[in-house]
Amino acid sequence: MLANEQVILKVRRNPLYLTRGTVDLVLAGVFYSLYRSAISGGPFWDEWRLIGLYRNMMMEFFDQVYAIPATWTGMALLLIGLYFLLKCVRRYLHQLSTAYQFTNARVMKRSGVLGVATQELLLRSIDGVSRQQSLLGRLLGYGTLKIAGRGSEVLEWHYVSDLDAVKETLEKRLLARSSRIPTLETSADS
Repeated sequence: MLANEQVILKVRRNPLYLTRGTVDLVLAGVFYSLYRSAISGGPFWDEWRLIGLYRNMMMEFFDQVYAIPATWTGMALLLIGLYFLLKCVRRYLHQLSTAYQFTNARVMKRSGVLGVATQELLLRSIDGVSRQQSLLGRLLGYGTLKIAGRGSEVLEWHYVSDLDAVKETLEKRLLARSSRIPTLETSADS
């Protein structure tokens, strides 16, 4: 932070930002339970009618059953479960390490655990602030705040709690800052 910079607002995030990671965790658990069932005494798919029809058809044509061993299927299910578990951990770490701040000079988005990525926009370079809120977001009190800078720079704050108050605070600060900066027309008249 700069020497004379002060934090005006640390934006709170709605706890629902963890839902995507939780969904991945549930999927990892489902695939792990399928893996455990596949490597147990009798695979869970042995009871399925379609598998019985497949076995009968293979026995008719080849006099023996050609099937994929249950351990191979179990390993495939375990790998899928591990994929979702790693995806869950990545999402949790990213979401828990992301912070939004609003100071008297700029707006910032910081994220990262080992390596930190920072996106910043100076207040004087902000062109507009818009909000995006779904029906579920309106019901549960969260939304996305999009802060547009000069050029194509856009800073997005996701799952912001009390979206209207944060937007209003930011706009008031922007208006106060723009009214303090003398324009060329007023300085030319003096």
